[in-house]
Amino acid sequence: MGSAAGGKADMRSYDLFLINEEVALIYYGFESKLFHLFKENCLAEDNLKEITSRQVHYIRKSINDNDLNSWLRQACLNVKGYEQKSPFVHCFSSSDHKSRAVLTVGKNKVTLESEGSFELETEIFDILRDYDDYFFAADYQNERYGWLKPLKSFRIVEPG
Repeated sequence: MGSAAGGKADMRSYDLFLINEEVALIYYGFESKLFHLFKENCLAEDNLKEITSRQVHYIRKSINDNDLNSWLRQACLNVKGYEQKSPFVHCFSSSDHKSRAVLTVGKNKVTLESEGSFELETEIFDILRDYDDYFFAADYQNERYGWLKPLKSFRIVEPG
C-alpha cells in the first residue's frame, strides 16, 4: 500500500482495543472473527447493536485512560514530532511534516487517525505495544486488522 496519486495520502483510521488475555489466546489465529465482530458492532443498529455490544464488552478490557495518557506522555518525551494537545489527544508528525497522526485515548478504545507514510503509525503502534501486549487494531475502511504485538511468542508449545 502506498500513498494516493497526487502526493497526498488517504487518511487511515484505526480503532485499537485492549483484549482480555484469555480471549486473545483463544482467538489467536482467528483474528478475522474479532475484526468482523468489532466492525459489525461499529455499523450495527438497534437489536444487533445491543447483542454485539455485549459480546464486545465481554472480550474487551477497559482502558485506564488516565494511566495510559500519563504513560504515553512519558514514553514520548524524546519522540520528535510528538505533542500532547489535550489530556486525551496525542499528536505526532514526521520530521519532513509529510505524515501526521492523532491518537485519542478513551475508556473503551484508542483511536488513531493518520495520513502519509505508514512509518509514523508503525512507530506509534510500537510505543503502544510496550504498554500492553493485547492491543488489537482494526481499520474498517481498508479491512486491515491485527495484534500490535504478535501473540505467537505467548503461545505454549506442547512437546511433540
